[in-house]
Amino acid sequence: MGNLTFSEKRRIPIYDDPTQINNGLVEVDYNKCTGCGFCVKACPADALLLENKKSKMRPPGINECMGCGDCMAICPEGAIILAKGYEYTGYFKTIDRGELMPPRL
Repeated sequence: MGNLTFSEKRRIPIYDDPTQINNGLVEVDYNKCTGCGFCVKACPADALLLENKKSKMRPPGINECMGCGDCMAICPEGAIILAKGYEYTGYFKTIDRGELMPPRL
């Protein structure tokens, strides 16, 4: 387990402060994407949308991707790759994240 410094222990988390939050990021291979929309329906954070019959992440101010990997797991064409997971930067300290993998179905 990691050690927290005194200043890290006395900070109060602000969960909706964009400077303390790094949202997840998925990459869509537009050559493989068929526009089926399964990923859009499976995303619990509503971070994906269909635009011109292709999946796309919402813009940065609206994107609330949790990095759960549900979209990657359900994509029948394998067009979605989870590039970065969700993390807090200010109050919480990431000790060990491990390899990003889709959830088991």
